[in-house]
Amino acid sequence: MTDPLTFADARTLQQQGDIGRFIKHHMAEARRAAAHRRGLVLRYPDLAAKLTEPPVGFSSPDKWNGYIPPATDCTGAMNTARCRPALLALVAEAERRLKQPKEIAASVEEVAA
Repeated sequence: MTDPLTFADARTLQQQGDIGRFIKHHMAEARRAAAHRRGLVLRYPDLAAKLTEPPVGFSSPDKWNGYIPPATDCTGAMNTARCRPALLALVAEAERRLKQPKEIAASVEEVAA
């Protein structure tokens, strides 16, 4: 993770004419990361189904765009959104499964079923 942007950093970027490029770069990176997380979770039907259960609660799995609320709010206070830990757990499980050899993953899914 990078250091947070300070007002002085933003002022310097603006003075140098780079603020727009900075924002576009980070927005594109956030969209790419969200799309990656979404693809990981939706790849596994059982994980995708959990997107419709509390505390996440989407009407269907495909409604989730991959966004996970940040750890802190704009004041620096802990984000207490109940969906955050659940979404992090789903992504972590999808990443874990992706790294497993296919034979092991298939046998684990058979046992779970």
